Amino acid sequence: MPLKLLITDPHNVKPTKTFLEDNNWLNKSYKITKKDNVFHVYTKLEEIPSELSNCQYELYEEESSSTETLPEMISNYLKSKELNYTDIPKRWSIYPPMILFNSTNNDEIFDASKHSEFWKSVLDNQKVLFGTTNITHIALNKPIIESDIMRRPHNLIPVYGDFGPDISMDQVPSDEDFQQAFWCTVVQNGIYQTWAPKYTMFSRGNIKEKKRVLDSYKSLTGTVVVDFYCGIGYFSLSYLKNGAKLLCWELNPWSIEGFRRSLEVGGYKYKIYNRDTPFDISDLQNLDVCLFLESNEYIPERTRHIQNHSLPISHINLGLLPSSKPSWAMANGLQEKSTNDTIVHVHENVHVSEFDEISKQVRDEFLKGDILHLEKVKTFAPDVWHIVIDVKNRIDHS
Repeated sequence: MPLKLLITDPHNVKPTKTFLEDNNWLNKSYKITKKDNVFHVYTKLEEIPSELSNCQYELYEEESSSTETLPEMISNYLKSKELNYTDIPKRWSIYPPMILFNSTNNDEIFDASKHSEFWKSVLDNQKVLFGTTNITHIALNKPIIESDIMRRPHNLIPVYGDFGPDISMDQVPSDEDFQQAFWCTVVQNGIYQTWAPKYTMFSRGNIKEKKRVLDSYKSLTGTVVVDFYCGIGYFSLSYLKNGAKLLCWELNPWSIEGFRRSLEVGGYKYKIYNRDTPFDISDLQNLDVCLFLESNEYIPERTRHIQNHSLPISHINLGLLPSSKPSWAMANGLQEKSTNDTIVHVHENVHVSEFDEISKQVRDEFLKGDILHLEKVKTFAPDVWHIVIDVKNRIDHS
């Protein structure tokens, strides 16, 4: 029989769980439980390795179960229909109240016109399959179109549930459209975010960079962060949580609405600026966030009234993929407004063989700066990485 670890110090629970996961020794069929101030961690081990020799343990008997996993459920369904789909979906993410599947080489199983009853049965069994009861929608995620600077989910395929009104991606949504849309939520690093998956993308892989921002730049009170491509607040909300005030630009009105809803939940003061809405930097005295629903090409115009060396800009975020190069020069110029040294975060998609070259290009563009760090966030293809280069510009006040 397998072993169950008995842990009395709560500080040891997480590192022990991580160690077991890293070695594929954790029995994920059982949740970690607490009884009489003792944590019970279920493993696949039948003997204790040397690394856990100090742990108390006892044997436990696994519950026999004939419950199908989701891949088994799909496979059995296909056999019952005499369908020969060779690629069974095995990867998904849960964003309450939606489960989002990754695309496979054969996505026929996601054809709602043929298999809606099957997906209804999946939701009927969600407690066993996913350990939750709040999923109401199912969708298939296909890659976004890289050339779309608004980063819209053109290829998201609804599988089950109403995902909102069918309006053109280029149509300006109304308040009624926002109300009728289907919204998902997630809490990452203690930060609430929401988005309408039919009209706005969400990248789970960005969580690593969000955490780096939170952990690395904690004392931002009294500073301003400028985000050239804010989306639903992916990175902006991390700076905000650490005390900064925000100037954010975004083209997609659905993203701005998602950002706005997150700010409402967080209790922040904000204002949305359309192209014809006047702005003065003094607005930040009474606001936490200024959201500009317009192209960041208007940043020089919006900030023209701000004198050089008068605004405490601590960070500028350039989070557009596959490349933020079109805004490098504008970010470089904006730093002249700052009272202090500013860190620019340059996001790019590059092959590992091009890391040195892209670093050189950043160094050449930001002539007054020093490259502090190159962070590998996530992969897009073999050896192609989403990276962030931190470059700190030293402002000459002479």
